[in-house]
Amino acid sequence: MNFSQDIKQQIDEFAREQSQNYLDAAEMTYMEKIRFKTDAAKQKLDAKLARFKSRSEQAVDAQNDLTLYMSDYMSDLMSNGLSEQEAFEKAKEELAVSGGSDFGADLQERYRKYYEDLDIGGYEAIGLFYGGFVTLGLVLGGLIGFILSGGRQEFASGGWIDVVIGAGVGVLLGVACGQLSHAIIVKRARK
Repeated sequence: MNFSQDIKQQIDEFAREQSQNYLDAAEMTYMEKIRFKTDAAKQKLDAKLARFKSRSEQAVDAQNDLTLYMSDYMSDLMSNGLSEQEAFEKAKEELAVSGGSDFGADLQERYRKYYEDLDIGGYEAIGLFYGGFVTLGLVLGGLIGFILSGGRQEFASGGWIDVVIGAGVGVLLGVACGQLSHAIIVKRARK
């Protein structure tokens, strides 16, 4: 069903506002669970989520889902005789986080499940793999470049360029190994 441009804008604004409320409510459930693990982990996660929450893929997905739910619900209401504005107001009331509707309960359950299943350790492991492989690549590449350039005697007279090239190649190899580790962790997490 096609809605007027004004109603489409109102739906988008409502979805943007309410999807954030759903995410906030789900996040709090998750935060209550993580609080028992360590306060330090909670503070770290709070800082990261606050920075990325409104721009995250989940926030965009939540907004898109809520727009779709609201549009479908409004279409049903309008087919039962309500005007577009009346359908919008009713859908807005039903789909608000505090509305208590089946749509709202379904969305709330999806967000709660997402945060409950979120494995922070996986993200930390990915970062550690990247850091470890880059550091290892930098050290080994620089050392190999130093040895192949002729050692200390040749370093000052142009051998340093071999060290720099070796270190650069080592960093690139470290990033490549980090990406492979990242892919393996993500694949295992999705099983």
